[in-house]
Amino acid sequence: MAEVSLDNVQGDLFSRGFPKFHEVYYFFSIVPGKEKDFSKALKTLVSEKDKYISSLTKVLADWAEVDAAAEKNRDIEVNAKKEFIPTSNALIAFSKRGLDKIQVGLTGNGLGLNNLQFSDPAFDVGMATDGPKNLNDPHHSTWDPLFNKAPIHGLLKVAGHSSDIVESKLSDIKSVLGHPIIIKDIAGQSPPTSVDSRLDGQVRPWETRMNGFEHFGFRDGISQPLLQGINSDAALERDDYMRTAQKIITVSKKPPGTQDGIKADPKKRPEWMIDGTFLAFRKLEQDVKGWNSLVNKFASAGCGSPDHCGAKLMGRWKSGAPITLFPHQDAPGKSKPINHFDYKKVKNSVCPLGAHIRKVNPRTAAEAVKMARMIRNGIPYGTEFSDRRTTNEVFSLLATKAAWRIVSSQAKGDELLHTTLHDVDESDMNPGLGQFPRMVTMRGGEYFFVPSISALNDVLGSD
Repeated sequence: MAEVSLDNVQGDLFSRGFPKFHEVYYFFSIVPGKEKDFSKALKTLVSEKDKYISSLTKVLADWAEVDAAAEKNRDIEVNAKKEFIPTSNALIAFSKRGLDKIQVGLTGNGLGLNNLQFSDPAFDVGMATDGPKNLNDPHHSTWDPLFNKAPIHGLLKVAGHSSDIVESKLSDIKSVLGHPIIIKDIAGQSPPTSVDSRLDGQVRPWETRMNGFEHFGFRDGISQPLLQGINSDAALERDDYMRTAQKIITVSKKPPGTQDGIKADPKKRPEWMIDGTFLAFRKLEQDVKGWNSLVNKFASAGCGSPDHCGAKLMGRWKSGAPITLFPHQDAPGKSKPINHFDYKKVKNSVCPLGAHIRKVNPRTAAEAVKMARMIRNGIPYGTEFSDRRTTNEVFSLLATKAAWRIVSSQAKGDELLHTTLHDVDESDMNPGLGQFPRMVTMRGGEYFFVPSISALNDVLGSD
């Protein structure tokens, strides 16, 4: 039995996210003096079930259709016409400054936003303050103009099977929310998107079989939290370690405690936040040319090839296979993604302590490690790599705390891939690659809260 109502939770709260080939992140602000009008428009937006904002029930049904079509397509000849399932889904979320604006237009007891400084301090101050202070982020003055101009109050995340259907759904939602009278664009861009107030993404090309892989060439999205009562029993049995209680991802009446020295009391969250979740949006730029140059120094790191060097840095081979199981070369053939890790008997020379996935998820039984779970639903943006361009990824991370802060705090800036290939405490330490320039640069972001659909209708929305 699911702890949450699948009709009440917004639909991106799932290990697979929205089905998508294209996705738009649209950022907006609420026009001064229009706060009451916005709350009325918000109530209208969710009044018709799943028409504009998708519930998890709808997203799970969409995935069932997509998976069934994919299964049929496997048995169809290569050149035959394949079944294609059209989908479109959307999510709405608010920054702390956005909730403050909504509060202005509401009457009654209020939203209890003062409690957020105690329950969720990172969200309360925003990423521009929290990121440079606690996450080793660059100062927000260096971020893309979209993220350091006017305050961002809200986010619409719209995804679908084609750019046309995504644009149509986004246009419909903006119209319901009263654009440009009640909500307005942010007067700033985030390259390479050449339109104010948004960032456009798309999966990597099917023609080159790079869909599902990030720009350094590694298979993406393998190790996602599997939510009890939401993910299938078969999925939970295949990867019991990633079995995750819903209260780790969604706000509940009995929240888990805090960890890693972060001073917060989740019990102080307002009750209307139940069944919602936090979303950390981060725009990242990957330096593929720099990465290729780095791993080509494999011999100095005691590695057998560039791919072996990359696998030691990441903790996985490009196929997704753990280097702990395949210490010298990638898994053979078209092996299914493997998500089995056990570092207890693994030498650090095989999988260094500094390996990306070992730092951000040590795979221990410690309660603090199990609580630092987040659903990562990102998408690439921009053009494919060439010698003249970097390539890019945008991440939206869902968790009951701004979990990116928790994971990044324990990894101390691992997003930047500053690491060595060997444990500095080993007597046979090889300096390896030593310190090296940033491979990933943060270009902007914000913390958001994703309310439940009932909260959108009954608390944040008004007649």
